[in-house]
Amino acid sequence: MSDKRVIIFNVPGDVRGQGRPRTQIVNGKDGKSYAHIYQTNKDIDAKHNIQLYAGEAMKKKGYAHLAEPDPRGITIEILCYVKVPSSMSRKKAEMAYRGEIVPMRKPDLDNVMKSVLDALNSVVWKDDKDVTKATICRYYSDRPRLSVRVTWEEEAG
Repeated sequence: MSDKRVIIFNVPGDVRGQGRPRTQIVNGKDGKSYAHIYQTNKDIDAKHNIQLYAGEAMKKKGYAHLAEPDPRGITIEILCYVKVPSSMSRKKAEMAYRGEIVPMRKPDLDNVMKSVLDALNSVVWKDDKDVTKATICRYYSDRPRLSVRVTWEEEAG
């Protein structure tokens, strides 16, 4: 007998996609130069923020352990709510809030997905390879945020 488990959480603030890694040339002690590859502080902070809200959602539901999927895997749904650009006319902004105009702008959804999946490693699941179904959508809102729903099946214990 399996038990369906769900966590839902919101991450307030502007939605960020995972940025490209940065490279810096560093001089080593031996006098040779090498490339140092790193993430920006903004990317690191965004992932920590997602981890914080996901961890709180896990605790609130009483899930003390990571998701252990059965063969059906794990499903994630991500909703990105972005601000209406200030350059948009009032009429178009109203249409955007009603969902008649959808945002086709940054952040790229694939980069948002990558950021969220990586952030949830070791917080909700062991590794994002266990995610078998993912949905991501982008909408306009006056409250920018990321809304995440994770569902998995587990053996009742």
